[in-house]
Amino acid sequence: MAAIQSAGRSDTVALQSGIRPFEIARDLRPVAELISDAFALELDERGAAALREMRMMSRMGGLLGVMSMAGSDFNDFFGGYVWVEEGKVVGNITVQRADKHGTRWQIANVAIAKPYRGRGLSRRLMEQAIRHVREQGGRWAVLQVYAENTVARTLYDHMGFESLGGMVELKAARAVHVGPLLEAGIETFAPNQWQSLYDLANSQLGAGAQWWRSLRRSDYEVTLEQQLVEWTWELLGRRRILRRCFRSGSRFDAAIVLEAQRWKGPHKLQMWVRPELYGQKEQPLIAWALHELAAYPAWPVTVSVSTDHQAALALLEQAGFNSVRTLLTLRLPISQ
Repeated sequence: MAAIQSAGRSDTVALQSGIRPFEIARDLRPVAELISDAFALELDERGAAALREMRMMSRMGGLLGVMSMAGSDFNDFFGGYVWVEEGKVVGNITVQRADKHGTRWQIANVAIAKPYRGRGLSRRLMEQAIRHVREQGGRWAVLQVYAENTVARTLYDHMGFESLGGMVELKAARAVHVGPLLEAGIETFAPNQWQSLYDLANSQLGAGAQWWRSLRRSDYEVTLEQQLVEWTWELLGRRRILRRCFRSGSRFDAAIVLEAQRWKGPHKLQMWVRPELYGQKEQPLIAWALHELAAYPAWPVTVSVSTDHQAALALLEQAGFNSVRTLLTLRLPISQ
């Protein structure tokens, strides 16, 4: 196998078999196809959108090569390695700086083409990624994996990764009532109160879970343009977004957002509860949401809940929700 060159170098040795740094100009398209094949059943809306962007960018060809030589920030975002067999990319791993100080690095897109699985290529790529993090002075490597992916989890366990928790995706075939409808204390909150919701979400996720990736304010901020879109869809009878909360003064103790659809499902739920109030606020919020959905088409209902939020998980299971998959976050300390 040819010697590994530093990422972003234009003089990378052309090798026929083995690991070499990812080169965006020539590798982006085959890597996009590799990821599409490897994660066809795992990509969510955001992942599918990212894949489409990769395919679009791959058409930029030479321009990407010029951009890759422009600075380290570009290569940090697109950095990684590929495994080549007979000149063809059959494996990939992405290694990205996860904070501005380079203390934490994210490993992602560990993908091997089907004919080459079971040969230890994933481990070799992981070892190279960890070596890269160490050489860059990183202290931690972080990755996410679905709990149901036993092959990948076994590899990461053997390599010493530890769990930071995760999110469980649940789905019900249709909305059914769960317990009595107790609306006392439940209040409506407006889209422009997103900062209180953002504060609540931060309190629930906690410092440990946000150790490597803080919540993005943009995921909670509802701009005037977004409010206009909400109003338009509601006026057209396509969908309605309903917001309810329990509050102590201006502070939200718990909240739920229901996206109820009329034209096309599924309906979507999001719920947050301060950890010290787990087991006290979930039942009335879930009951309210499922009661509201009785007025809408009987489409499936989806929700994501933290693995630590056992009270919510138990109530949702009682209401007919089943776990679809669990996304775990793992980390590995990097010895220097």
